[in-house]
Amino acid sequence: MTPNQVELVAQAFYASEHSDDWDDAPEVVQEEFRDLARVAISLLHQQTSRLPPSLTVAKEAGDGRRIEISGRC
Repeated sequence: MTPNQVELVAQAFYASEHSDDWDDAPEVVQEEFRDLARVAISLLHQQTSRLPPSLTVAKEAGDGRRIEISGRC
């Protein structure tokens, strides 16, 4: 997992629970959400690693990019 992935997931989790801006949140709160994001990403990787190798899910991102998630992470 990359730092950017962790940051984006942390911000999404924060936004789901708070109406104020991520940049205004105290650093200790941001770090708690980053920790939660790391756990969530790790669990996702564990789950997707259990998928059959031939199973690939493709989804188009909002900006038009194609995202593929395969059973091999």
